[in-house]
Amino acid sequence: ASLGGKGRVLVRVSGTEPVVRVMIEGEEPAKVERLARDIALVIEKELG
Repeated sequence: ASLGGKGRVLVRVSGTEPVVRVMIEGEEPAKVERLARDIALVIEKELG
């Protein structure tokens, strides 16, 4: 999913707990949700 240059994505690993935070802003909620799911799947696959 692409935000078409009208949004932003921040992925941040916590330094104090086993957590990865994914923050996404965009104009179309459906695209934001889809992108969040896609990123979460990659993180879960790669980090377990």
